Amino acid sequence: MPWNKVAFVAIFLLSGCKSNKDEKSPDVISEQIPGKQTTVPISSAVPVTVSMQGMTRGGKPYFVKGVGGERNLQELVARGGNSIRTWSTKGLDKTLEEAEKLGLTVSAGIWLENECSWFSYKNPQHCSKQMERVRKEVSMYRDFPALLAWGIGNEAEGDGNNADYWQQLDRLAVMVKEVDPNHPTFTAVAGLSPAKASGLLKFTPHLDYVGVNTYGAVFSLRKHLQNVGWNRPWLLTEWGPRGFWESKKTAFGAPLEQTSTEKADMMTKAYRDVITPDNGCLGNYAFVWGWKFEATSTWFGLYTHDGDTTGSVDALEEMWTGQKPANQAPRIETIKPIPSSPIAPRHQWQASAHATDPDADSLQWHWAILPELQGHQHNGRKMPDAVAATIAKPHEQTVEITAPAKPGVYRLHVWVKDGKGHVATANTPFEVK
Repeated sequence: MPWNKVAFVAIFLLSGCKSNKDEKSPDVISEQIPGKQTTVPISSAVPVTVSMQGMTRGGKPYFVKGVGGERNLQELVARGGNSIRTWSTKGLDKTLEEAEKLGLTVSAGIWLENECSWFSYKNPQHCSKQMERVRKEVSMYRDFPALLAWGIGNEAEGDGNNADYWQQLDRLAVMVKEVDPNHPTFTAVAGLSPAKASGLLKFTPHLDYVGVNTYGAVFSLRKHLQNVGWNRPWLLTEWGPRGFWESKKTAFGAPLEQTSTEKADMMTKAYRDVITPDNGCLGNYAFVWGWKFEATSTWFGLYTHDGDTTGSVDALEEMWTGQKPANQAPRIETIKPIPSSPIAPRHQWQASAHATDPDADSLQWHWAILPELQGHQHNGRKMPDAVAATIAKPHEQTVEITAPAKPGVYRLHVWVKDGKGHVATANTPFEVK
């Protein structure tokens, strides 16, 4: 994913931390920061080890069947998942506590600065300040039983040619291991390019494994790891459908999104072909367990803005458990017709979407036209308003559409629900000119 996906989470900088013994209980440590207190048992950490033969937790083999995100954790457990990944330590104490109650583990992300105008990995003072911040974060959460690993940085590596970054990353890994010998360290990179693989292999011997974020290229990942000479453990830290940056585009530059059914089928095949416990693979974190608007309202979310689950969640459950869900999401085909050329303001036409349900559930259609907000122009938790007065009867399978009066690029969406919390989605962009 592009480097600025780190905007998916808030930056959390801890300014101070101290430990003191709770006199009422000799088996408790209290870690304090301004305005907050976190209490965890002493020596409650579950030791985790990593090798090319796999990961162990508490001495037992552990293969990560996880997702990125911190919500809907009870459903994750019910679906067969065992772990979650975060991108920062914001609210990590609550996440770790909830995960422990549910039997989940957490790969805790530690945010690292990108090389920029106000931070440089060539500057010793910057690196020293970063080191102390990371030390405090690790010290605060190292003893939580649900903690699985430390993710030091997400896509902060740039093009991979900054040796100073890799050297600082290794220093951080050494420090983290000194503070917390029970949990391994990794960093997540945006695709393991030859330059990134070379930098990691040359400068970061103390990282236990690498996390790879990849989407459309997931099918060639294993072959690619061989081509770049990667001979250490690895974990798929982000993956899912084709990204908007690697999808086909219309003549007016709008990326074409897969239907939810196409995404689910792709993820099933990718899981079977790539995510197997051999040759150093430690598991995976699918993206994203929840909903967010990124490129479109449906591109990456395994849930919709209404809280319904897509077919990709069913695909993950089947891969995690070996069994299909008791009730599955509908399947859908591409919206037809797709406008192939610009249309005039207030032009009228019909569109439809064919959908079926594996369980013969009754289906409900929900149509809307949204303004096109490409890339990261609208990246967050708010659903944009639909364009008014464009669809007369938005709950029919075939709808009469009136193009918006204002010229621009728009996207016609349909959500097909089964009434049991599951949904199929499709959309198509069009231009008013």
